[in-house]
Amino acid sequence: MSKYVSIVPTSAVTGEGVPDLLWLLLELTQKRMSKQLMYLSKVEATILEVKVVEGFGYTIDVVLSNGILREGDRVVLCGLNGPIATNIRALLTPPPSRELRVKSEYVHLKEVKAALGVKIAANDLEKAVAGSRLLVVGEDDDEDDLMDEVMDDLTGLLDTVDKSGKGVVVQASTLGSLEALLDFLKDMKIPVMSIGLGPVYKRDVMKACTMLEKAPELAVMLCFDVKVDREAEQYAEEQNIKIFNADIIYHLFDAFTAYQAKLMEIRRKEFMEYAVFPCVLKTIQIINKRNPMIIGVDVVEGTVKIGTPICAVRTDPVTKQPNVLLLGTVVSLEVTHKPFDSVKKGQTSAGVAMRLENPSSSQPTWGRHVDESDNLYSLITRKSIDTLKDPAFRDSVSRDDWLLIKKLKPVFDIK
Repeated sequence: MSKYVSIVPTSAVTGEGVPDLLWLLLELTQKRMSKQLMYLSKVEATILEVKVVEGFGYTIDVVLSNGILREGDRVVLCGLNGPIATNIRALLTPPPSRELRVKSEYVHLKEVKAALGVKIAANDLEKAVAGSRLLVVGEDDDEDDLMDEVMDDLTGLLDTVDKSGKGVVVQASTLGSLEALLDFLKDMKIPVMSIGLGPVYKRDVMKACTMLEKAPELAVMLCFDVKVDREAEQYAEEQNIKIFNADIIYHLFDAFTAYQAKLMEIRRKEFMEYAVFPCVLKTIQIINKRNPMIIGVDVVEGTVKIGTPICAVRTDPVTKQPNVLLLGTVVSLEVTHKPFDSVKKGQTSAGVAMRLENPSSSQPTWGRHVDESDNLYSLITRKSIDTLKDPAFRDSVSRDDWLLIKKLKPVFDIK
């Protein structure tokens, strides 16, 4: 095996080749790492799954890596609502050549020695955390110290929860998968408000409901490799909470980002009329004075777009306050007889034919109220500036646009 590379064809769809891959790993481990493998008397055990077994109630499936477990041992394990201390009531293993997951009659044992999988029956196991450690309380051990130690894994993950109270609700099957999902979400800069382990119930969905008022786009549950209760699904649908459930983290992220993009697009359309981008225009020629007003302009600064309200600003000689004269809203833009949706500064030297429509009858008269000497501006307001700051538009506003907005604030007397 040191001279040749072993290639194992596998399929993630059918699972074909996975047993061969596992066999190869075991073969390599036993041959290459035989000197490093060492049995220790200190108990090392990991909880794989929490299950209800008829006749035993709640049980835990455990992988015993080192040490010996005995019936009646006092054990400490991590629980969702705090540490669990209990006594082993029964140690169960499947019959020879059977898997622990396959339902069958179990063999009762007084003690088990590493390394093997064992099912443990005991009291108070319903809140046990899959993926956490199981510790045995020895004669010289302090049970309270072991309780603190066993909870470190879960309390460490609780530190990743966003302290602002804004974020998604995350649910995973085991401690390890929860940790992997939280690390991934942290890299993707997705805030997390609450975490949980095991199946999703109605009470878990209720946590996500608090986001409906604070941040509706985060009123989401990201569930990794867990079952969702039917009542929880119905309640989520009633409350408009989106539940994403997947067995692969990347699929979960893709579904969430697609949902976020869809919400952003809806929000963008909803507030599009208030999103006014800044521009300064210089009149080259007045083509038509009224109904509709068509002006040949040069874009001095910013970007003029279809749907932008255009105005002129003159200072009142008495009050010294700006007098805004709304000419109309841009309905079409043409450069050398070719239509454009928007025209930026420096995009053309030929000038832009801009058609304006004003639904009101109080449109200023060209030549009396406004003329070629007046600069024309997009009508920005405090509301339009706040709309551009919204996440739905923020990425489309350039640094130059923000500098131009800052420059235009005094023109419109915006505080």
